Amino acid sequence: MQFFDRQRSNDTRVSVLHFTNSTLWGGVEGHICGLLRNFSPRLFRAQLVCDPALYERFRDALPADIAITRLALSSPKHVASALRFARLLRRERPRVVHSHMFWSSLFASPIAWACRVPAIVETLHGTEAWRTGWKASYVLDRAAARFVSRYIAVCDSDARFLKTRKRIPERKISVIHNGVDARRFDVREGARQAIRRSLGFFDTDLVLMAVARFHAGKGHSVLFEAMRQLLRSHPNLKLICLGEGEREPELRGLCEQLGLSACIRFEGYRQNVPEWLAAADINVLPTFYEGFPLTVLEAMGSGLPTVASNVGGIPEAINHGREGLLVPPGDSHKLADAIALLAGNAARRREMGRAARKRLHENFVLEQQVRSTEEMYMDLCGNRTMPEPGLSSAEAGPAYHPASF
Repeated sequence: MQFFDRQRSNDTRVSVLHFTNSTLWGGVEGHICGLLRNFSPRLFRAQLVCDPALYERFRDALPADIAITRLALSSPKHVASALRFARLLRRERPRVVHSHMFWSSLFASPIAWACRVPAIVETLHGTEAWRTGWKASYVLDRAAARFVSRYIAVCDSDARFLKTRKRIPERKISVIHNGVDARRFDVREGARQAIRRSLGFFDTDLVLMAVARFHAGKGHSVLFEAMRQLLRSHPNLKLICLGEGEREPELRGLCEQLGLSACIRFEGYRQNVPEWLAAADINVLPTFYEGFPLTVLEAMGSGLPTVASNVGGIPEAINHGREGLLVPPGDSHKLADAIALLAGNAARRREMGRAARKRLHENFVLEQQVRSTEEMYMDLCGNRTMPEPGLSSAEAGPAYHPASF
């Protein structure tokens, strides 16, 4: 034990601990993986604490040198887990504890504050429009805000929500748009045909893609109703649903009820999303509320036009008529009309797809997101300078020393 303590004391990197108590995999978890995989290993020592339900998924998605701790901490009844988390913080002495979504931060941030962690961060991944009753008053959120040093909003829409609804001081809010690794979308040749053949689809079929957790807020039922309307004029229309969640049995039943079983495929969770996107012609996200969804950015990286609800941060990524089409949430007729516009115009799909890829590369690449997050960590920890991008360790000078603040 003394050897490992000496190792930690000789490690001059900034220790950053990410926390999530989610038990379902979705865009937030992809966001976490994107950060942890790409933080500078010379400047930061990153680790993760997650619920046991997602441990294996994170273990498969992250490099072996990222320490992952399994911890069920999502209820006031989890007293033993709270004590274990506090012991972990006292042992590891992270300079930053970074939680994702309020329910994670509600448990992690007060404990981190009590353990005197210098910087406590919470990322909001959407406007939480699902809240009703007393939860919609945000009283608990405002009480917990005293423990949080900085909030990250993944889009301007989320920043406005934090200021106006949760009444978080503007000085505590940083907007860092989500990004994706654009290199992932150079998929292997033949992926499109291989996936279509595996599903029994033909080259002449027009394939929609919906990558979203099976949750009422994601609007699958609206999409299915739009599909029912579209099949009268577009009998070659197909839909691939990637994701998992509590509503899958219900949605499968609705699919059968509407007579859509022959044209919809439920393919579960997939790690190789870029290859699946390559098999599609149009990305669809009929969500009722959203933050800044990775699924839209992934479609942009794949050169796909998107038809999505005009909610949350989606219009910050998709300009209506340029990279895709935006429709009112919950309106199956408007959704069907927008899909039909693109279904009958291959040239327009290609034009929008090229515009989407260009916009992604110019504004929403993962490198920008990671760099902005690293700079925020350094600022919170009292260091105002970061090495220039692309510099080697020798060129960038000595590593940042946490003992200096």
